[in-house]
This record gives sequence, C-alpha cells and structure tokens, in this order.
Amino acid sequence: MVVLDNAGIHKTKAVTAFVSGESRLSLQYLPPYAPELNPIELVWAYIKRNVLGNFCARTLKELKARLKVGWQRVRYVRLPDRLLHSYLPS
Repeated sequence: MVVLDNAGIHKTKAVTAFVSGESRLSLQYLPPYAPELNPIELVWAYIKRNVLGNFCARTLKELKARLKVGWQRVRYVRLPDRLLHSYLPS
C-alpha cells in the first residue's frame, strides 16, 4: 500500500495504469487537507511561516542558503509532540 496526498500528479492516467498492472500494489489517498495524517506538512508550515515568511530570494543560491538555515532551526524548535512522536520509533 502506498499512501499519497491528493496532488493531481498522483491521480494521472499513467499512475492508474501502472498500479492496475501491479497486483501487490494499492494506493490510499489522504483527505484533501489533513496535516495531522501527513506530519511533514507541520514542518513545512513552520518553515513557510518562520523561515521564508516575507523573504524573497533573488537567486536560487540565496533560497538554498535560507532553507538550509531554516532546516537547522527546525531541529532545535519545540515542534508539537504529535509530530515528534510520529517519527520516533516505538
């Protein structure tokens, strides 16, 4: 089973045709907006709000540098427990 979000690219004829040819493969789509089921969305929301908010990169290099710093900040920020526990082994 592969769990996917509802991005249009995941529902193309090519994907459908490929999956129909694989007997052991099935797709399960998340609801259209369900960050609690896709915890990385909470991290992206933090990055967009706290790292990239009001930031307009002039070059790709500048954007990459800002994102690198932002990802480092994520490691030290107190994220919701439900996000942390979803990635920690039981």
